[in-house]
Order: sequence, then C-alpha cells, then structure tokens
Amino acid sequence: MLKTILCIQGMLSAALRRTGEGWEFSSEAAVEDFVWDNLQELLGLTPLGKQYLVRGEVCDILAVDEKKQLTILELKNTEDRYVVQQLTRYYDNILLEKPFIEQVDYSLPIHLIAAAPSFHRHNHIDRKYNLLKIDFLQINVVEISQNFYLNLQDLDTSQTWSLQIPYQKLDVASLSENVSQPPQLLLDWLGSCTLEEQQAILKLRQKV
Repeated sequence: MLKTILCIQGMLSAALRRTGEGWEFSSEAAVEDFVWDNLQELLGLTPLGKQYLVRGEVCDILAVDEKKQLTILELKNTEDRYVVQQLTRYYDNILLEKPFIEQVDYSLPIHLIAAAPSFHRHNHIDRKYNLLKIDFLQINVVEISQNFYLNLQDLDTSQTWSLQIPYQKLDVASLSENVSQPPQLLLDWLGSCTLEEQQAILKLRQKV
C-alpha cells in the first residue's frame, strides 16, 4: 500500500496524455518536474532553483554547468509567443539580484534556453533582433516499442538530447465493467506506475 501511495504522489512528474498527433506531457508542471529531476542526465546541468522568484517574476529552472555558468531554462507545454520577452526579463532580474553567488560565476555569460513543443514565427523574429543569445529547444515525446522518450532538439544545430520517460500505457480492457470509466486525467497519471501499482489503484477505486 505504501508503494502505491508513493506512486500516486509522484505520478505528476511523468504524467503523459495522448494527443491527435502522438503524446505530450499532461501539463507544464509535469514537463518541468521531469526535466528538473533529470537535468544532469539530460543537459549535463546541476539544478539550483525551480520556480525561483526574483524581483516579482518566476524563473522555471536555474542551473549551472561544471564551469559554474548559469543557465536560465524556460519550459512550455504549448507554443508561447512571448517566451523571448520572458527570458529577457529574467536575465535582467538575475543580473540585478545575482542569486546563488557562491555557485555561479557571473563573469561568464548567462545561458538562456527556451524549450517548447513548437515555436511561433514571432518567437524567431523576437530572437533575431534581441541582443541576447537564446537557444530554442523543441520538446518532443516519442513512443518506440511501447517505451516513451523525451527528445530535446536544438533548432539551430539539430543536436538532440534524449531520455526515457518512466511511463506505461494502461490496459483499458482490464477495467471492470461494473465501475464507470476512470477520468482521463487519472488514466494519464497511472501511466507512471507499474502494472502492479496500476491494478492496485484501480482495485482501490473500485472498492470506493
């Protein structure tokens, strides 16, 4: 039972949902949690702060590399026309406040990254005329042989980072006919549990 409870508590970080074209994370918080938990393995970065508040604005992720160069990472689960402006404001706020001064070398340029499933043409125009260097990473969730992977691809260099997502599709056919169909949000979340844990949660729901 404890293992099942822990699964429920941790489901959001790997919760996926099916779309008309494939798969995506169930929410912006879900992709943020997964990237945060796997920053070192994905991008070779050490996490410093998540949802970090600086001068009234919230940065998704702050991290550093082995040279103590700071990275500001803004994650989106949908296309966002204003992500370049967001990163510009975060950059200015961070330079004014200089948080994590012991872990960051502020003599190095701050690395700015926007990650999203797609980028609007306005994003490219805004970046083109911005004085700051901003990297665009395209987020893509792919299913290969019933395994799921997060792919991050640099739109300028085509470099790709990939990591398996601990997600397993639920066997809907195994659900009891005597109980109403679980809501889609629950089905999405259950994918981050093992088959044994899925069945335990569904049996608990049936009893309730």
